[in-house]
Amino acid sequence: MIYKAVIFDLFETLITEWGHKKYTKSEMSSDLGIESDKFNRYWDEKEEDRYLGAISFTDSLRFVCEKCEKPIEDSLLAAMTEKRVVTKSACFDYVHPAVYQLLEHLKAARLPLAIVSNCSAEEVNRIRQSRLAPYFDPILLSCEIKMQKPDIHIYMEAAKLLKVSTNECLFVGDGGSHELQGAKAAGMTALQAKWYTNQLPHKRDSIPGFLTAEHPLDVLAKL
Repeated sequence: MIYKAVIFDLFETLITEWGHKKYTKSEMSSDLGIESDKFNRYWDEKEEDRYLGAISFTDSLRFVCEKCEKPIEDSLLAAMTEKRVVTKSACFDYVHPAVYQLLEHLKAARLPLAIVSNCSAEEVNRIRQSRLAPYFDPILLSCEIKMQKPDIHIYMEAAKLLKVSTNECLFVGDGGSHELQGAKAAGMTALQAKWYTNQLPHKRDSIPGFLTAEHPLDVLAKL
């Protein structure tokens, strides 16, 4: 076996936002009574801060409302935050069955596994209570460790916690946030997971220069 550890992205690799209800930016702007263009501008301005745990979902909404001079009641803030948590939690109920088969194979092979995810706190509210969690040690979330992909240091931290070198790791991700490039720069072999993105309304192309897997169990052939 070539690798001593496997590191996974979370969204659109282990879980997916497609196939169930999402709480979109257009819905959030509508709930606040703010024009979409204005909402998107100020919401996107705080994306990195949310991923690095510097600001919460609720405070992001407050920030948008302040910028738009739109009063907001605490009850609406609480309802919107709850809606966000519920819809993001639903992602953990939509796992490709073969993802669990893959994880079982990797565990049987005694390969240590980790998750590295760019996420805000409310997006992963349920992760450590999910069926996925027992397969992974560690789980590195950008909002908790104050680093995000494609910063090479987040990959290096994962390898350190797994007690392997980066060149002994296979990183598996859908390719968002330039994560494959970051893994490669950190010294890992990177593989593009396509089992979810192949089903999106706009099928994601393969990223040149990286291994690909069309089905979760295809990963086993790359080991």
